[in-house]
Amino acid sequence: IINHNPGISKKEAVDRAIELMRKVGIPSPETRIRQYPFQFSGGMRQRIIIAIALACDPKVIIADEPTTALDVTIQAQVLELISNLKDEIDSSIIMITHDLGVVAKVADYVDVMYAGKIVEKGSSDDIFYHPHHPYTWALMNSVPRLDLDNKKELVTIEGSIPDMIHPPKGCAFCSRCPYAMNICAEYEPETVDAQDGSDKHQVACWLSDPRADRTGVPFQIGGAVHA
Repeated sequence: IINHNPGISKKEAVDRAIELMRKVGIPSPETRIRQYPFQFSGGMRQRIIIAIALACDPKVIIADEPTTALDVTIQAQVLELISNLKDEIDSSIIMITHDLGVVAKVADYVDVMYAGKIVEKGSSDDIFYHPHHPYTWALMNSVPRLDLDNKKELVTIEGSIPDMIHPPKGCAFCSRCPYAMNICAEYEPETVDAQDGSDKHQVACWLSDPRADRTGVPFQIGGAVHA
């Protein structure tokens, strides 16, 4: 805190740290502030990181996998804390995660990235209920579902990620995409409107080109065909 606010005294910095620890739910912060990290649980250490992020009243917070290695109970508590703090301090949060459950719980808008590029973006409803990119479909279908026969094999995304030192010249997902066309290997698709009535939903896929043959392409989760 002193490093970012050199005009404050050590006592003011300690008082501010205690205030932030209390804000993120650390019990007895006046005592806890003198303890070492090994004396905190994983969930408490995560709360301390959030407190550090809040120290300078940021307008944007980047949270990179904030719930990794936490059990589901602590994960839910941390996500609720982040959500509440976002509104309390009037800040925006960029959440980076591979956990679609986390995305569904906290995100208003979602960018789906593959090989370092955004392949689809839109509101949370757009992405979860009207996905348009084959990678998004694959991600959705790879999540275990309780409403289906639990004896079925889990869906996997076949193949490997491309070599990003020598990236492919076309669509990076082409070699793993079951709907790939010849043009996908040659040219990178532009990002266009998804044409589904949403003014924020965009996708970078040749299947969205009006000239593409979309016979048998599942334009929704579950495999129903919307050609």
